[in-house]
Amino acid sequence: MKKTLIIFLSLLLFFTVNPIAFAKDVIETPSGFQIEKVQYDLPYPGILPDNPLYFLKAIRDNVFGFFISDPLKIADFDLLQADKRLGSAKTLFDKGNIPLSITTLSKSGNYFDKAIGFSEKAKIQGRDANPIIDRLLVSSKKHEQIIFDMQKSSRGDNANTYNYYLERTIDFQKRLEELKSK
Repeated sequence: MKKTLIIFLSLLLFFTVNPIAFAKDVIETPSGFQIEKVQYDLPYPGILPDNPLYFLKAIRDNVFGFFISDPLKIADFDLLQADKRLGSAKTLFDKGNIPLSITTLSKSGNYFDKAIGFSEKAKIQGRDANPIIDRLLVSSKKHEQIIFDMQKSSRGDNANTYNYYLERTIDFQKRLEELKSK
């Protein structure tokens, strides 16, 4: 009797699971991009670039970055900086400071680019860079989501600028996929 009950409950569970729940959540953009929604929490950005004391944070981050020599740790540090800058850019965008948001987003992309470069360097050295490459891929999809949201809410030249950074993020994803397959 117990066995029959277990089989019945198992079958009931199997047939009541919604297969759509396992599908990826994808957004189709007007320009043909497909943006996959991911669960990736950005770090708290701390002081924003519009704060007069921000230069102290920038100095601190540059000093910390200067003393890291391992390419994998540099890639990890640069990913953190890219994610913080993205969070700052989004917050500045929400506050209506679009020019500073765009500048901060550009710096985020520069840190992301450096992180890819150091991941590649580690891989050339024969190190296992796949864990950081995987994190970079997930992060790039989060970057893509947020930049798309900013682009969608912008008009004119600002929308074009955000679109440029969206395309840059997609290029980062292609580079990461190639690097992972090496």
